[in-house]
Amino acid sequence: MGWNTWCTNDLCGLVDHCSEHLVKSVVDAMKSSGLVDLGYEYINLDDCWADHSRTDEGRLQPSPLFPSGMAHLADYIDSAGMKLGLYTCVGTKTCKYNRPGSYGHFDVDAQTFAEWGPWNCTALELYTEFSAQLNATNHPMLFSLCEWGVDDVWEWGGDVGQMFRIQMDHLPLWQFPPKAQGVGYGQGVSNIIEWMGDLQPSKYTRQFAYLDPDFLMTLMLEDSSWHNKTVMDYVDSKTEFSFWALWSSPLIFATDPRDMSDAKKSILMNAEIIAVNQDRLFTAGDRILKDNDDSCFQVWTKPLQNGDVAVIFYYPGEADEGCNLQIRWDEILSSSPVHVRDLWAHEDLIEQDSASHSVHLQAHEVEMLRLTF
Repeated sequence: MGWNTWCTNDLCGLVDHCSEHLVKSVVDAMKSSGLVDLGYEYINLDDCWADHSRTDEGRLQPSPLFPSGMAHLADYIDSAGMKLGLYTCVGTKTCKYNRPGSYGHFDVDAQTFAEWGPWNCTALELYTEFSAQLNATNHPMLFSLCEWGVDDVWEWGGDVGQMFRIQMDHLPLWQFPPKAQGVGYGQGVSNIIEWMGDLQPSKYTRQFAYLDPDFLMTLMLEDSSWHNKTVMDYVDSKTEFSFWALWSSPLIFATDPRDMSDAKKSILMNAEIIAVNQDRLFTAGDRILKDNDDSCFQVWTKPLQNGDVAVIFYYPGEADEGCNLQIRWDEILSSSPVHVRDLWAHEDLIEQDSASHSVHLQAHEVEMLRLTF
């Protein structure tokens, strides 16, 4: 759980600007807002922090926008109860601004990171060799790798790192065609949901191995002229957060946490849904019922450590009239729950019929429940 620089000031990587001042202001905001207390612990600098040249000794160095250096920044972040994360690339150049990549420098870059003290290291097209070099430093680091889902990374990513990208880049849109490098059905929230539904994430999720659908785009640019139905609105952002939580995927958001609106707080700071994401059974939720000609909704379930089950009812459609959902519990579960908790409304539900459930969903909307038996 944490924050990434990728979309703070623009539409995801168009600029990807970061500086010591910006990062410190985000750290301060996350600490004062209570995000850190909820478990948001990583401050991840994407393709924005490194200088365009190495030192005379061949080491990576921060850009002049970090005048105090990376060790100082790591200490500042650590003092707030958080951890620094840094991006690099296994190739000769990084993807965005052609900064130095780590190819041919795996050992020295791993040692540099260990000396600076980051706890999260990310890289594109990562291989086992770089993972081994990180382990050789004896400095604990979370290793996040990006293959954009190619090479069936879900089959081996958990053997190399702790989190691994399973598809092309995510954009702050509900739906967008597959225009980027990598696999998947597209770059929007709905595209990723369908991709994960077919992938069945529980088959590949375990402790220290988590499928990464990319950053959360929670209420992207909500206070700007960009914010309309083409960008992430409140319903879309709630649905995105719900599914990332159900999949046990990293809750790394890439929008600005400074001066958060009440709407953004209600999503990012939903402790009940965060608890589903962080559940100690270390598994992911799967789609067990897909929408079709006979039903307008999907059903997803995730077993939890204490025997509870998290359920998402999801209407992926666009119809103005929405979707009337009615289902018997024995259609999707082995028994009826004795307690039903709505994780967005933060209230217990009293069912008219304990053997069934009904709800009306608007376009793109989810209902997320926690069931006790």
